[in-house]
Amino acid sequence: MRKIFLSIMLFLGSVNVVFASTKTYERTTDNLRVPSNVVVNEENINYILNTKAVDASEKIYDFANILTEKEEKKLYKEIDSFVEDTALDLVILTEKDNLNLDSANYAFNFYDYNNFNRNGLIFFIHEVDNKFNIYMWTSGDVYGIYTQKRIKDILEYIHVSFDNKDTYKGMSDFVKIVHGFYIADKKGELAKIDSTGNVIKTVPWFDIIVLAVALTFVIIFSVFFLKKKEKGVEKNIRNYLNTEKVKLEKIEEKFLGGRVLRENKK
Repeated sequence: MRKIFLSIMLFLGSVNVVFASTKTYERTTDNLRVPSNVVVNEENINYILNTKAVDASEKIYDFANILTEKEEKKLYKEIDSFVEDTALDLVILTEKDNLNLDSANYAFNFYDYNNFNRNGLIFFIHEVDNKFNIYMWTSGDVYGIYTQKRIKDILEYIHVSFDNKDTYKGMSDFVKIVHGFYIADKKGELAKIDSTGNVIKTVPWFDIIVLAVALTFVIIFSVFFLKKKEKGVEKNIRNYLNTEKVKLEKIEEKFLGGRVLRENKK
């Protein structure tokens, strides 16, 4: 399973009190609550037991209480639209302060050990001392759509909203942008994020210019080569004709007994 993540740390002031919450379920050795494709062994069983078990249909797991209930409901509708259109999963996870793992592996385990779609995305926001680490991770066969460059561009764009303490806008823009890249990819279009957070079609001008320069060089070289070759052929023909002329001039015809003899004088 391919895992890609980038992080951005931001300094924030105090965050307003909010009311969103998420229900978790107990994991036990008799009921680990993991997907059927997870192979349980001595190496991962403790990680599984220490990973929160959740209802995979909720999509938003705001353990850091960043969203209000109203914001969470609006965001859920946006995620639901994305899931319906793409058949991919999209998970938003928030946590605060210390974790039992580093942020990246915590997010990886949360996605892997809950019943999310194999193909999907997770957006993880970890708040520590009023700083936010922002991660995006891809799972399954979506890394062709969400390339490392696109992930970097997405995080660079949405971090401004977190810096301005508009965390809902940051999350909402995340959903909008990943949805936009999916649509662009299905159309076979190159795309980028504009200044308003919309994904728009783009023309690869740099590539076009480089190709045009290369083609121009090839054409100029080809014309030069052909002209040079033509001059060489013309010169060879002239040399050949001059040589034959000399040979012909040296031929002397002699008539002996009605026969013609030709000799080359050397």
